[in-house]
Amino acid sequence: MKTLFIIGAMMAAIILSTAAESPLLQSSSNALPILQELQRKMSSLSSVYLEFTQERQLKLFAQPLSSEGVMLIDRPDQIRWETTEPYQSILLGNHKSVAQFERVDGDWKKLKLGFPQMLKRVMDQMTLMNQGKLDALTSDFTISVATGALAVLTMVPKDENVRSVLSCLEVKMKPDFSGTTEVVMNEPNGDLTRIIFRREQRNVKFPVGTFDQAKPLDVAAIKATLSNAP
Repeated sequence: MKTLFIIGAMMAAIILSTAAESPLLQSSSNALPILQELQRKMSSLSSVYLEFTQERQLKLFAQPLSSEGVMLIDRPDQIRWETTEPYQSILLGNHKSVAQFERVDGDWKKLKLGFPQMLKRVMDQMTLMNQGKLDALTSDFTISVATGALAVLTMVPKDENVRSVLSCLEVKMKPDFSGTTEVVMNEPNGDLTRIIFRREQRNVKFPVGTFDQAKPLDVAAIKATLSNAP
């Protein structure tokens, strides 16, 4: 379930990384024109680096559980989601396989992670999205757009099994679609996860080993390479 929520966040981030590129001139209650515009913009995006703050709000706790991390996307299908604080973990994925690591006593430990059909379906969909084929969303999600003080793109999973743990994804943007304010993953029981992205870098060249599913390159080395890039 934890992996599913991480992947849900990745999917939302792929959408918002294109939404913030430039404003859409008109808002609409029909999601199709918006998806088509995002798809057009995404065709020129080769890679993206994002830093995020994640807040997990549970009904049992008064204060949210917060974490920090980074997300990296490289076409055609490489994705890395890494939590850096308060614990360390890495999830790597492409349309063929996924790998997960956790930091134990200063060393990375690779976890045993199956690749069930539902997870493969989500990863395949993410690959299509990463290639700019955002119309793949409509086959697995019912999508609507609400406008007002904020523009909200709401994605409801069509699969009942997915919907039993993830009732919907919300991508909240400014009214003119010029920027994303947050992404919210809502659960049927009322719990939710909110993700705020910051410090975005586009069309970067990631160093060798960034997406290695056997021995991923340390994030500090990745950041150093991007910081020194011309």
